[in-house]
Amino acid sequence: MVAQFFSVVEATLPPNRFAPKEQTQENIALLAEEFVQKFNNAVESANAEAFDALIVDGGYWRDLVAFTNDYRTISKPNVLQAAKDRLKEVGARGGKIDIAPRFDTLDDHAFIEFGFSFSTALGPCQATVRLIKTENGQIGAHVLYTGLDGIHGVPEMARGGRISGDKNSPIPYDELRHQEIEDPKPSVLVIGGGHNGLATAARLKYLGLNVLTIDRFEHVGDNWRKRYGSLALHDTLYSQELPYMKWPDTFPKFIQAGKLANWLEHYVEALELNVWCKSNIVPEKTYFDEGEQKWHVTVLRNGEKEYNFVVQHLVMATGLSGGKPKMPAPFPGQEKYKHPIIHSARHKGGKDWKGKKVLVVGSGSSGHDISLDLANHGAEPTILQRSPTHVMTIKNGNIKTLAGDLMVEGVDLDYADRITETLPKAIVKSTHQVLMPKIAELDKELIEGLKRAGFQWYMGPDDSGFLFLSLERGGGYYFDSGCSERIVNGDIKVKPGQIDHFTEDQVVFKDGSTMSPDLIIFCTGFTGFKESVEETLGAKYANMMKPIWGLDSEGELQGLYRDSGIPNTYFMVGALTIARVNSKLTALQIVAEQHGKFGPRYDIEAQKKTGNYVDVGGMLYR
Repeated sequence: MVAQFFSVVEATLPPNRFAPKEQTQENIALLAEEFVQKFNNAVESANAEAFDALIVDGGYWRDLVAFTNDYRTISKPNVLQAAKDRLKEVGARGGKIDIAPRFDTLDDHAFIEFGFSFSTALGPCQATVRLIKTENGQIGAHVLYTGLDGIHGVPEMARGGRISGDKNSPIPYDELRHQEIEDPKPSVLVIGGGHNGLATAARLKYLGLNVLTIDRFEHVGDNWRKRYGSLALHDTLYSQELPYMKWPDTFPKFIQAGKLANWLEHYVEALELNVWCKSNIVPEKTYFDEGEQKWHVTVLRNGEKEYNFVVQHLVMATGLSGGKPKMPAPFPGQEKYKHPIIHSARHKGGKDWKGKKVLVVGSGSSGHDISLDLANHGAEPTILQRSPTHVMTIKNGNIKTLAGDLMVEGVDLDYADRITETLPKAIVKSTHQVLMPKIAELDKELIEGLKRAGFQWYMGPDDSGFLFLSLERGGGYYFDSGCSERIVNGDIKVKPGQIDHFTEDQVVFKDGSTMSPDLIIFCTGFTGFKESVEETLGAKYANMMKPIWGLDSEGELQGLYRDSGIPNTYFMVGALTIARVNSKLTALQIVAEQHGKFGPRYDIEAQKKTGNYVDVGGMLYR
């Protein structure tokens, strides 16, 4: 097991104590109705004790902006104080079941899952519940999820709320669009035209705000298009849709980067998003006015003309890693090496390296993808693996075993997102600890082959697989899409260890072994998000920002989709699924703030000030 710090201690999954007669549809429907009635009674009377009683010992209340105006996972010891502080303020009422209850199991763990809608003074909300039966016979929520779903008085101009359109406009459509793009009058400026920026811009636009998105690349999608040619999504398209626009029925299950890039261009056109490419902020001429509570922003477009905007909000969506290639500090003698040494961002494909030896430094997804592409073009790649890596096959892990019926053809993504967002990370971790050994057993032949080839495979931190590697490190795992088999059969070699130094024609490793590759590719990631913020807004604002990514003491991603530490600025990063879910919550917060409806955040620090906060997270070391 690799020694690493991870901030989420796994939860206890309680055993099934429901008698067979309690598992009937009639009975679970009755239990669900009883719970919602108790919820209504508690919130409508602002009875904190009654609300606290809804959640069993060892349970969690996960709230995304509905009650706390923040992202919180409130453990049972902290529920009572949070309820005392927030119920009267929020004014929740009118819970009604909108997801029918079902009885579900995971090994010997069992729960009744259902959803209901309710409303607060701010807007409509959603809730999801997992009921369990405790040892003393109490039936209550092991998990209660509540989330903001809209703003009263602010219709979403989509589906049933779509606009009628102008049937008799004297100005042609193309001319109207040109005017909108060239004179956008934004109240929100989105920085970064990748999937996160565009998803957020779309949400904001169809909640009635004027938005301008700027991007440094020449074309929308170039952040995908300009990477190594073999890049493709490692998740099936079923869960990867962006807001308001479904994939065509003919799209492949796994989408290549170039195809996704073209789709993003189409997304901009179809949703009429105002995007300026080849544009960037001039940090020396950009500042936040504390008196106005607005940003004064100067944008340089096409490297030629500067434009000045006054906006209420910024959204930074420049990618988790910032976008600039990150290389390790030069090794002794590296400058003397006679063959090319490049970052993966500069690698354009393996076709020019047939018959050549290539050292690929890094065993994450990029290292695997590039090595496979090199092998497919007849090169002789060797992966330098500096630390153990979690690998699982897409077939056995990603498609069915982990996601169940939430990642299949025709899935209702509104439902899938709601169920997925329900679970606190502590329960997700415990669930993964149950499922990962099963996936490893299904992948047993492949894993044993990798180990024979010298590959250092492991089960992930605390045997929880890939997810917490992603949430804490942003990497360290690979969903096998073909590379692992080539490692097993010897087409791709693996070298565990570290580089020590270079000579003119050799790489010398720490163990004294050597290699003479014709090309070295460092798959070592990119500079951090803070560097991107500093480049965009300047050091003053970069120094204000909260930590980004990784998990806080309650298991929520730090600094994202909520208060970033920089005034009136939100950070949006993550995969396509994350973009779809969190773009909505980010947009709702911005809209509420611009309408003067958003109150103070009840974050961890706010609850700590009451003197009644128990830190049940803490760091887990293994």
